[in-house]
Amino acid sequence: MPTQLPKRYARVEVEVSQTTADGKITHSLQAFEGLNVRFDIVKRAGATMNRAEVAVCNLKQSTVDYLTTINALEQFQKNRKVIRLFAGYEGQTGRIFEGDIIRALPSAPPDVWLTAQCLSGYHNNLQMVTLALHGGVDIKDIFRTVAEQLNLSLDWNCTLKKTIDQFVYQGPMTDIIKQLNDLKDVRVYQEDDRLVVEDEKPQPPAVGDSVKQFSLNSGLIGLPEPDLFGVKFKVLLDPSLRCGQWVRLESAQIPAASGLYYIYSITHRGELRAETWYSELSCRTYDTKN
Repeated sequence: MPTQLPKRYARVEVEVSQTTADGKITHSLQAFEGLNVRFDIVKRAGATMNRAEVAVCNLKQSTVDYLTTINALEQFQKNRKVIRLFAGYEGQTGRIFEGDIIRALPSAPPDVWLTAQCLSGYHNNLQMVTLALHGGVDIKDIFRTVAEQLNLSLDWNCTLKKTIDQFVYQGPMTDIIKQLNDLKDVRVYQEDDRLVVEDEKPQPPAVGDSVKQFSLNSGLIGLPEPDLFGVKFKVLLDPSLRCGQWVRLESAQIPAASGLYYIYSITHRGELRAETWYSELSCRTYDTKN
Protein backbone atom coordinates (compact mmCIF):
# COMPACT_ATOMS: atom_id res chain seq x y z
CA MET A 1 0.00 0.00 0.00
CA PRO A 2 1.48 3.42 -0.98
CA THR A 3 2.49 5.73 1.83
CA GLN A 4 -0.05 8.49 2.41
CA LEU A 5 1.54 11.92 2.13
CA PRO A 6 1.01 14.66 4.71
CA LYS A 7 -1.55 17.34 3.96
CA ARG A 8 -0.47 19.90 1.37
CA TYR A 9 0.34 23.42 2.47
CA ALA A 10 0.72 26.78 0.73
CA ARG A 11 1.14 30.32 2.00
CA VAL A 12 1.49 33.51 -0.01
CA GLU A 13 3.09 36.65 1.41
CA VAL A 14 3.01 40.03 -0.29
CA GLU A 15 5.16 42.90 0.97
CA VAL A 16 4.21 46.31 -0.42
CA SER A 17 6.69 49.21 -0.31
CA GLN A 18 5.21 52.63 -1.00
CA THR A 19 6.99 55.96 -1.45
CA THR A 20 5.13 58.83 0.20
CA ALA A 21 5.00 62.39 -1.09
CA ASP A 22 7.83 63.43 1.25
CA GLY A 23 10.07 60.62 -0.04
CA LYS A 24 9.68 58.22 2.88
CA ILE A 25 9.22 54.50 2.22
CA THR A 26 6.60 52.53 4.14
CA HIS A 27 6.27 48.74 4.23
CA SER A 28 3.25 46.52 4.83
CA LEU A 29 3.03 42.73 4.81
CA GLN A 30 -0.01 40.56 4.14
CA ALA A 31 -0.07 36.76 4.37
CA PHE A 32 -2.73 34.47 2.90
CA GLU A 33 -3.39 30.93 4.13
CA GLY A 34 -6.36 28.61 3.82
CA LEU A 35 -7.26 29.80 0.31
CA ASN A 36 -6.82 27.89 -2.91
CA VAL A 37 -3.47 28.73 -4.51
CA ARG A 38 -2.00 27.66 -7.84
CA PHE A 39 1.45 28.36 -9.21
CA ASP A 40 3.84 27.81 -12.10
CA ILE A 41 7.46 28.67 -11.27
CA VAL A 42 10.56 28.35 -13.43
CA LYS A 43 14.09 28.77 -12.06
CA ARG A 44 17.35 28.44 -13.99
CA ALA A 45 21.03 28.44 -13.08
CA GLY A 46 21.85 31.25 -15.48
CA ALA A 47 21.80 35.01 -16.02
CA THR A 48 18.03 35.16 -16.53
CA MET A 49 15.31 36.27 -14.16
CA ASN A 50 13.37 33.47 -12.51
CA ARG A 51 9.67 33.76 -13.29
CA ALA A 52 6.44 32.77 -11.62
CA GLU A 53 2.71 32.92 -12.11
CA VAL A 54 0.94 32.78 -8.75
CA ALA A 55 -2.85 32.91 -8.34
CA VAL A 56 -4.94 33.12 -5.16
CA CYS A 57 -8.69 32.42 -5.17
CA ASN A 58 -11.45 34.44 -3.47
CA LEU A 59 -9.48 37.12 -1.67
CA LYS A 60 -11.42 39.93 -0.07
CA GLN A 61 -12.42 42.56 -2.62
CA SER A 62 -10.47 45.21 -0.73
CA THR A 63 -7.35 43.01 -0.96
CA VAL A 64 -7.90 42.41 -4.69
CA ASP A 65 -8.17 46.17 -5.23
CA TYR A 66 -5.01 46.77 -3.18
CA LEU A 67 -2.90 44.18 -4.98
CA THR A 68 -4.14 44.67 -8.54
CA THR A 69 -1.26 46.05 -10.58
CA ILE A 70 -1.01 47.05 -14.21
CA ASN A 71 2.52 47.05 -15.62
CA ALA A 72 3.08 50.80 -15.49
CA LEU A 73 6.71 51.70 -14.82
CA GLU A 74 6.01 54.84 -12.78
CA GLN A 75 3.46 52.99 -10.65
CA PHE A 76 5.85 50.11 -10.05
CA GLN A 77 8.71 52.36 -8.94
CA LYS A 78 6.49 54.08 -6.34
CA ASN A 79 4.60 50.99 -5.22
CA ARG A 80 6.77 47.87 -5.23
CA LYS A 81 5.11 44.53 -4.45
CA VAL A 82 7.31 41.57 -3.45
CA ILE A 83 5.71 38.13 -3.38
CA ARG A 84 6.96 35.09 -1.46
CA LEU A 85 5.44 31.68 -1.95
CA PHE A 86 5.87 28.89 0.59
CA ALA A 87 4.64 25.42 -0.31
CA GLY A 88 5.06 21.76 0.46
CA TYR A 89 3.42 19.60 3.10
CA GLU A 90 2.56 20.25 6.71
CA GLY A 91 5.85 20.00 8.57
CA GLN A 92 7.83 19.95 5.31
CA THR A 93 7.37 23.38 3.80
CA GLY A 94 9.75 25.95 2.36
CA ARG A 95 9.98 29.04 0.19
CA ILE A 96 9.87 28.13 -3.49
CA PHE A 97 9.83 31.65 -4.96
CA GLU A 98 10.55 35.28 -4.11
CA GLY A 99 10.29 38.08 -6.63
CA ASP A 100 8.56 41.24 -7.82
CA ILE A 101 4.95 41.34 -8.97
CA ILE A 102 4.98 43.07 -12.35
CA ARG A 103 1.32 42.50 -13.18
CA ALA A 104 -1.65 41.28 -11.12
CA LEU A 105 -5.22 41.17 -12.40
CA PRO A 106 -8.45 39.51 -11.15
CA SER A 107 -10.65 37.12 -13.10
CA ALA A 108 -14.41 37.41 -13.49
CA PRO A 109 -16.78 36.13 -10.74
CA PRO A 110 -18.03 33.90 -9.24
CA ASP A 111 -14.64 32.45 -8.19
CA VAL A 112 -12.29 35.40 -8.48
CA TRP A 113 -8.64 34.44 -9.00
CA LEU A 114 -6.06 37.19 -8.58
CA THR A 115 -3.23 36.09 -10.89
CA ALA A 116 0.20 37.69 -10.49
CA GLN A 117 3.00 37.60 -13.06
CA CYS A 118 6.32 37.81 -11.22
CA LEU A 119 10.05 38.08 -11.92
CA SER A 120 12.99 37.86 -9.56
CA GLY A 121 15.33 40.83 -9.84
CA TYR A 122 12.89 43.01 -11.79
CA HIS A 123 13.07 45.91 -9.34
CA ASN A 124 16.87 45.82 -9.36
CA ASN A 125 16.84 45.97 -13.15
CA LEU A 126 15.17 49.39 -12.93
CA GLN A 127 17.94 50.76 -10.70
CA MET A 128 21.19 52.11 -12.16
CA VAL A 129 24.50 51.40 -10.48
CA THR A 130 28.09 52.45 -10.96
CA LEU A 131 30.71 50.11 -9.58
CA ALA A 132 34.46 50.62 -9.90
CA LEU A 133 36.97 48.42 -8.08
CA HIS A 134 40.68 48.87 -8.75
CA GLY A 135 44.06 47.61 -7.62
CA GLY A 136 44.23 43.83 -7.56
CA VAL A 137 40.71 42.91 -6.48
CA ASP A 138 39.96 39.45 -5.12
CA ILE A 139 37.13 37.96 -7.17
CA LYS A 140 35.16 37.00 -4.06
CA ASP A 141 35.24 40.64 -2.90
CA ILE A 142 33.67 41.65 -6.22
CA PHE A 143 30.80 39.26 -5.72
CA ARG A 144 30.37 40.29 -2.10
CA THR A 145 30.12 43.95 -3.17
CA VAL A 146 27.65 43.14 -5.96
CA ALA A 147 25.47 41.09 -3.59
CA GLU A 148 25.31 44.05 -1.21
CA GLN A 149 24.37 46.38 -4.09
CA LEU A 150 21.57 44.00 -5.13
CA ASN A 151 20.43 43.49 -1.52
CA LEU A 152 21.04 39.75 -1.86
CA SER A 153 22.88 37.29 0.34
CA LEU A 154 26.00 35.79 -1.22
CA ASP A 155 25.91 32.01 -1.70
CA TRP A 156 29.55 31.21 -2.55
CA ASN A 157 30.02 27.69 -3.95
CA CYS A 158 33.12 28.39 -5.99
CA THR A 159 36.64 26.97 -5.71
CA LEU A 160 38.15 29.68 -7.94
CA LYS A 161 40.87 31.82 -6.36
CA LYS A 162 41.63 34.77 -8.60
CA THR A 163 42.64 38.43 -8.50
CA ILE A 164 41.88 40.86 -11.31
CA ASP A 165 43.30 44.34 -11.93
CA GLN A 166 39.94 46.11 -11.99
CA PHE A 167 36.20 45.64 -12.33
CA VAL A 168 34.12 48.50 -13.72
CA TYR A 169 30.40 48.45 -14.45
CA GLN A 170 27.71 51.05 -15.10
CA GLY A 171 24.13 50.17 -15.97
CA PRO A 172 21.04 48.36 -14.67
CA MET A 173 21.71 46.49 -11.47
CA THR A 174 20.49 43.09 -12.66
CA ASP A 175 22.51 43.26 -15.88
CA ILE A 176 25.64 43.22 -13.78
CA ILE A 177 25.00 39.48 -13.34
CA LYS A 178 25.40 39.02 -17.09
CA GLN A 179 28.77 40.79 -17.02
CA LEU A 180 29.93 38.72 -14.06
CA ASN A 181 29.22 35.59 -16.09
CA ASP A 182 31.81 36.81 -18.60
CA LEU A 183 34.48 36.29 -15.97
CA LYS A 184 36.22 33.05 -16.80
CA ASP A 185 35.46 29.82 -14.91
CA VAL A 186 32.39 30.99 -12.93
CA ARG A 187 28.61 30.71 -13.20
CA VAL A 188 26.55 33.45 -11.53
CA TYR A 189 22.78 33.67 -11.04
CA GLN A 190 20.07 34.94 -8.71
CA GLU A 191 17.75 32.49 -7.00
CA ASP A 192 15.14 34.14 -4.79
CA ASP A 193 17.09 36.38 -2.36
CA ARG A 194 20.52 34.82 -3.05
CA LEU A 195 23.33 35.65 -5.46
CA VAL A 196 24.77 32.23 -6.26
CA VAL A 197 28.37 31.87 -7.47
CA GLU A 198 29.70 28.47 -8.45
CA ASP A 199 32.31 26.89 -10.69
CA GLU A 200 31.51 26.98 -14.40
CA LYS A 201 32.01 23.23 -14.35
CA PRO A 202 30.26 22.23 -11.12
CA GLN A 203 32.23 20.20 -8.62
CA PRO A 204 30.48 16.90 -7.81
CA PRO A 205 29.94 16.01 -4.16
CA ALA A 206 32.73 14.19 -2.43
CA VAL A 207 32.44 10.46 -1.88
CA GLY A 208 30.39 9.92 1.26
CA ASP A 209 28.54 13.27 1.06
CA SER A 210 24.78 13.08 1.45
CA VAL A 211 22.91 13.44 -1.87
CA LYS A 212 19.12 13.51 -2.27
CA GLN A 213 17.94 10.40 -4.12
CA PHE A 214 14.82 9.88 -6.22
CA SER A 215 13.26 6.58 -7.26
CA LEU A 216 9.73 5.20 -7.56
CA ASN A 217 9.91 4.56 -3.81
CA SER A 218 11.22 8.04 -2.96
CA GLY A 219 9.32 10.73 -4.82
CA LEU A 220 9.88 9.99 -8.51
CA ILE A 221 6.77 10.44 -10.68
CA GLY A 222 6.55 8.49 -13.94
CA LEU A 223 9.51 7.82 -16.21
CA PRO A 224 12.59 10.02 -16.65
CA GLU A 225 13.16 11.60 -20.07
CA PRO A 226 16.79 11.45 -21.22
CA ASP A 227 17.86 14.37 -23.45
CA LEU A 228 21.01 15.83 -25.03
CA PHE A 229 22.25 17.29 -21.74
CA GLY A 230 21.22 14.66 -19.24
CA VAL A 231 17.71 13.90 -18.06
CA LYS A 232 14.41 15.52 -17.09
CA PHE A 233 12.11 13.99 -14.49
CA LYS A 234 9.23 14.84 -12.14
CA VAL A 235 9.12 14.35 -8.39
CA LEU A 236 6.63 15.12 -5.65
CA LEU A 237 6.77 18.85 -4.89
CA ASP A 238 9.97 19.41 -2.93
CA PRO A 239 10.67 22.92 -1.56
CA SER A 240 14.22 21.95 -0.55
CA LEU A 241 15.41 21.65 -4.16
CA ARG A 242 17.75 24.33 -5.52
CA CYS A 243 19.42 25.02 -8.82
CA GLY A 244 23.06 23.93 -8.58
CA GLN A 245 22.17 20.98 -6.36
CA TRP A 246 23.35 17.43 -7.08
CA VAL A 247 20.80 14.60 -6.97
CA ARG A 248 20.88 10.90 -7.68
CA LEU A 249 18.28 9.26 -9.90
CA GLU A 250 17.47 5.56 -9.70
CA SER A 251 15.23 4.31 -12.52
CA ALA A 252 14.29 0.63 -12.64
CA GLN A 253 12.41 1.13 -15.92
CA ILE A 254 15.26 2.99 -17.69
CA PRO A 255 18.46 1.87 -15.89
CA ALA A 256 20.68 3.80 -18.33
CA ALA A 257 19.16 7.04 -16.99
CA SER A 258 20.25 6.28 -13.42
CA GLY A 259 23.13 8.30 -12.06
CA LEU A 260 24.36 11.46 -10.40
CA TYR A 261 23.07 14.74 -11.87
CA TYR A 262 23.41 18.51 -11.48
CA ILE A 263 20.13 20.50 -11.46
CA TYR A 264 20.26 23.44 -13.88
CA SER A 265 16.52 24.21 -13.99
CA ILE A 266 13.54 23.61 -11.70
CA THR A 267 9.85 24.00 -12.46
CA HIS A 268 7.38 23.92 -9.56
CA ARG A 269 3.72 23.48 -10.51
CA GLY A 270 0.77 23.03 -8.22
CA GLU A 271 -2.76 23.83 -7.17
CA LEU A 272 -3.62 23.33 -3.53
CA ARG A 273 -7.03 21.80 -4.23
CA ALA A 274 -6.27 19.92 -7.45
CA GLU A 275 -4.10 16.98 -8.47
CA THR A 276 -1.12 18.99 -9.78
CA TRP A 277 1.61 19.20 -7.13
CA TYR A 278 5.11 18.42 -8.40
CA SER A 279 8.62 19.65 -9.16
CA GLU A 280 10.22 18.98 -12.55
CA LEU A 281 14.00 18.85 -12.67
CA SER A 282 16.15 19.46 -15.74
CA CYS A 283 19.49 17.91 -14.95
CA ARG A 284 22.87 17.63 -16.55
CA THR A 285 25.43 14.90 -16.26
CA TYR A 286 29.15 15.65 -15.81
CA ASP A 287 32.12 13.35 -15.83
CA THR A 288 32.27 11.99 -12.33
CA LYS A 289 33.29 8.78 -10.61
CA ASN A 290 30.54 9.08 -7.99
